[in-house]
Amino acid sequence: MDARPNVSIRILPFSAGLPLGVAVGPFVNLEFGVDSEGEPIEPPGVYVENFAGDLYLTKPDTVRRYHQAYESIRHQALDEVAGRSLLRQRRSAR
Repeated sequence: MDARPNVSIRILPFSAGLPLGVAVGPFVNLEFGVDSEGEPIEPPGVYVENFAGDLYLTKPDTVRRYHQAYESIRHQALDEVAGRSLLRQRRSAR
């Protein structure tokens, strides 16, 4: 999967700890592109799946916080080349 051009794998090593100081849990930032005038087709949102069910968050401040969380995690993660290298090392160690 990591060799596909439309797949980007970023690995957050244990040594990075928790970039935000807390566990955020899985989430998906939702962006729907822009129209011909550069306006968003739909407002951005966040999809969160947890024990209580699915949530679609759309409040601008909440969406902004999740976007900041994503950027913080991405900043601490290995880049794509280092991540692929680590995966290959682990694969060959089996």
